[in-house]
Amino acid sequence: MNRWIERALNIHPGDLRRGVLLSSCLFLTIGASVIGKVASNALFLAQFPAVRLPYADIASGVLVGFVVVVYLRLGRRTSLGSLLAGSPLFFAAVCALMWVVAHYYHPAWLYPAFYIWVGIFAVLAPTQVWTLANYLLTTREAKRIFGMVGGGGICGWIFAGYFSRIVTKAFGTESLLLGMTVLLLICSVLMAVLSRGGQPQMDLRKDPAAGIAGTGQKDLQDSMRSVFSSSYLRAIAAVICISSFATTLTGWQFKALAKQSSVGQDALAIFFGDFYFYAGLLALLFQLLLTTRLLRRFGIGPMLFVLPIVVLAGSAGLLVMGTVGAALFLKGGDQVLRYSIDRSTIELLYLPLPHRVKLRAKWFIDTVVWRLGDGLAGVVVLIFAAELHWAPQQISWIAMLLTVGWLGAIYVAGKQYVALLKDSISQHRLDAEQASTLALDLGAPLIL
Repeated sequence: MNRWIERALNIHPGDLRRGVLLSSCLFLTIGASVIGKVASNALFLAQFPAVRLPYADIASGVLVGFVVVVYLRLGRRTSLGSLLAGSPLFFAAVCALMWVVAHYYHPAWLYPAFYIWVGIFAVLAPTQVWTLANYLLTTREAKRIFGMVGGGGICGWIFAGYFSRIVTKAFGTESLLLGMTVLLLICSVLMAVLSRGGQPQMDLRKDPAAGIAGTGQKDLQDSMRSVFSSSYLRAIAAVICISSFATTLTGWQFKALAKQSSVGQDALAIFFGDFYFYAGLLALLFQLLLTTRLLRRFGIGPMLFVLPIVVLAGSAGLLVMGTVGAALFLKGGDQVLRYSIDRSTIELLYLPLPHRVKLRAKWFIDTVVWRLGDGLAGVVVLIFAAELHWAPQQISWIAMLLTVGWLGAIYVAGKQYVALLKDSISQHRLDAEQASTLALDLGAPLIL
């Protein structure tokens, strides 16, 4: 049975167990994140106008830096496996506490606080699973299994959309916090199992150079310095920041138009739940049928262009049509491609890097840089929507301009990726497995 499944998924013997566990972890973290987004968006928009959202986005972008500082310090005191297994447990405890406060006290400050916390959590939790995957898998294994892992995340997204709709109808929006708690508790157990299974690689206290903070990394400033000292990592950071900037703007447009078409927190939660459910189904089809085939056929470089081109077209459509349907197409295209083709492709950009550099840089880029883009988008919305009173549709002008910059950043990152592979192979810094696997990407990206 296992062998038949391995053939169907195009993976090697022995890959299935780790693939299933990693997929389950991403299923649970993405599920909890999406449920949190549904609940936080519905609760916030039911109490406040959409132009108040940027304040929460900016706060989330600022606070994530402090959270990463704490994470880096914890990383110097414990093994990576313990840290990754303990984090979902902490997130679950926060969810349970917020449900108690929401259910019994209903303070007005809770809804902005919950929105900000979900913004931070949604960045950190899925990143932890990908970090674990990068440590447990070799380069060749990662190319085989990453598609499967991404599929688990999309299934979690589909489940979260359906779960949000059903639970909201039966018990109300606030009950979604308890669902998040259960998913995160299960995830903590699975992360612990995976960490123990890869203990020789995961016990970073025995190898401080491979730790989260790395040799001599005392704080967040050192992690930032390690990113900006590398032209390749700067290129990746630019792609992540601009993409976050642009898609957060389009996300605000979607939420603002959704508030105009739905009344009440439960109606908003059901609307968002339905959106994530159907968008997730489409993303799953892309992941299963197209992602691996397209990556093998065209390589990493060309695939990075797919999402910004769709966002550019969707922004133009929203500007012209100005309807909720156009906003659904724009946001749906972003969600479908980001968690199928785009996410798997972005993760592969990190594979040529040494583990020590990769983990230190990846955490900074996937948390601080990503939330920086969110914060910048919040500033833009405050200026143009709150102060200049632009309609949500008019924000598409700025999104389109940013998307052009996003395409330029991808072009540079693709060139840097090819140059890094060539240099590593010529200098014999890659082992035979890495060279044979990554060299497959040298052909297609050259068209960049």
